Amino acid sequence: MRKLCAVILSAVVWLVAAGTPASAAEHQSTLSAGYLQTHTDMPGSDDLKGINVNTVMNLRTRWGW
Repeated sequence: MRKLCAVILSAVVWLVAAGTPASAAEHQSTLSAGYLQTHTDMPGSDDLKGINVNTVMNLRTRWGW
């Protein structure tokens, strides 16, 4: 089951990454996604896991300069 979830997540991330350049050229915005999993021996950290999603919109307007 874990391998199936990993394959599905990888496919979603790949599809988002594949569609980002076309979207960025047209709308001047980007989307990035990432996943982090760590295994540490530090006390108080119980195998940290997380998902990071960022969006950036580039506004190209003239301010009268």
